[in-house]
Amino acid sequence: MTDLQIGLIGLGYWGGNLMRTFGGTAGARIVAVCDGIAAQREVAAKSLGDAVHVYDRAEALCADPAINTVAVATPPSTHFEVARQALRAGKHCWVEKPLALRASEGRELVDLARANHVTLFVDETFLYDPLIQRAKEWITAGRLGRLYHLSFERLGMGRVRRDSNVWWNSAPHDLSILRYLAPAEVAAIRVEQFIYLQPGLADMCVATIRLSDGVSAHVYLSWLSPVKAASVVAVGSGGMLQFEGRFGQRKLTFFDYTIADPAAVKDNVVPISNFKPSEEIKGGDEEPLALAAEAFVRSVQTGVPAPSAGEYSARVVELLEAAEDGES
Repeated sequence: MTDLQIGLIGLGYWGGNLMRTFGGTAGARIVAVCDGIAAQREVAAKSLGDAVHVYDRAEALCADPAINTVAVATPPSTHFEVARQALRAGKHCWVEKPLALRASEGRELVDLARANHVTLFVDETFLYDPLIQRAKEWITAGRLGRLYHLSFERLGMGRVRRDSNVWWNSAPHDLSILRYLAPAEVAAIRVEQFIYLQPGLADMCVATIRLSDGVSAHVYLSWLSPVKAASVVAVGSGGMLQFEGRFGQRKLTFFDYTIADPAAVKDNVVPISNFKPSEEIKGGDEEPLALAAEAFVRSVQTGVPAPSAGEYSARVVELLEAAEDGES
């Protein structure tokens, strides 16, 4: 199978992570880099060696016939245009989340990839975390009983963007996990946004979601919090789980619980006769980003869509947009 000859566009914070990750991924090799900032290009060229091609324009990199794959790690507001250039050039494309900032643009990218017979992949990293995959196994197997509710928190004094808000930057992680763990269609979604630092750009938000099968969810996101959190809680009729996703602290915990039948209780308080953590799985040395890179390579080589294939991630963009309109 042909190896991925990758051109990396965007050499900032996350571009550096991709350069390191793809450098250690079997079946992939970075052969070109691109950034509008000369200092970024110089650092990357020095790290990768003389064999790498260096560009200052995405158009030039996408036109390079030696490249069969483009990785887009530019600011979110540029994802659509840069990915469109890559797909039009017939390149496989890895795009940082979100896929685009408009649902129509996300669908256009999916159509372009399909028309040009190339792979479109979105870096929804948490879908490749073995602990999230185990959580899905528990839910699918019925270990939680009937699923009631999912709760997501992504908090911290994080990287405050200037071209898009906390909803569009952070919610793609949680909406992709929601769709993975609870695949029923979204019946209603609404987000309340709060603006403090920059006019027109929310720093905090709370979203409420109702799925077609009755499952509910909420998402709490903040760039201004003394508490660091990247967590998922799932509550079912027969058990609960908690996923902690912060690097270095990753773990998945299952909780058993038993609540008395409220209809049979005469007192004001319904007794909880059992509540305890019964299983805890700690994250290992695996890096979810590296696992995502491996999944991308497999998807390109086999033609089998990955969990974060563009065709699935476009629905996440639709939900991001619909939430701001209070729709589904």
